[in-house]
Amino acid sequence: MADTPYRHRRGLLRLLERYRRLVAALLTALAAICAVLVLRPLPEPVTEVLVAAHDLDASAPLTETDLDTRELPDRLLPEGSLRPGGRAAGLTPNAPVRAGEVLTDARLRDPPALPYGPGLVAVPVRVSDPGAVSLLSPGSRVDVLAARGVDDLSSPSSRPGPATEVVEDRPVLSIPEEGSGGEGGALILIAATPGEARLLAGHATTSRLSVTIRG
Repeated sequence: MADTPYRHRRGLLRLLERYRRLVAALLTALAAICAVLVLRPLPEPVTEVLVAAHDLDASAPLTETDLDTRELPDRLLPEGSLRPGGRAAGLTPNAPVRAGEVLTDARLRDPPALPYGPGLVAVPVRVSDPGAVSLLSPGSRVDVLAARGVDDLSSPSSRPGPATEVVEDRPVLSIPEEGSGGEGGALILIAATPGEARLLAGHATTSRLSVTIRG
């Protein structure tokens, strides 16, 4: 019985000798797995944000088809990034936006005509007399009149007629700056209804537009 522990040790040594390569391989694999787990960085936190679904300009309010969502690492997100479900549809970009660009609160604004009432849109109007436009400022209220163009008066039988009032008592939103290559007259931006916008567009191609100033 005295040699029983000795026999057990010899048996264990023979077992280890037989499987030493397998044990070594398992230990090597375990060490490699531990190294990978230690060296691999933790997953970065990500957040789902709103991005432009395609190139956007600054001429029209956004619709749902203009918006897309994307998950991005938090460290790459600009301040004020908009999340899905946030208010974006109905706002207008304040400058062109590239497809895939993250939308932020600083990149969007309310439609310019919104403060003057629901249903109004911003309408550019080219006034034939730049001097009259120089008397205006944002907030001025004007009537827009349409008169026959000079080309229509070339015939000796043609006589100037009274101007037609196209819209009345509409606020001036802004007076855009134009480059030297602009058309004649001067441009103003007013708030009007969609129907009035269509009338103005029709008269712009056939008439000279002028304004009377209400205040």
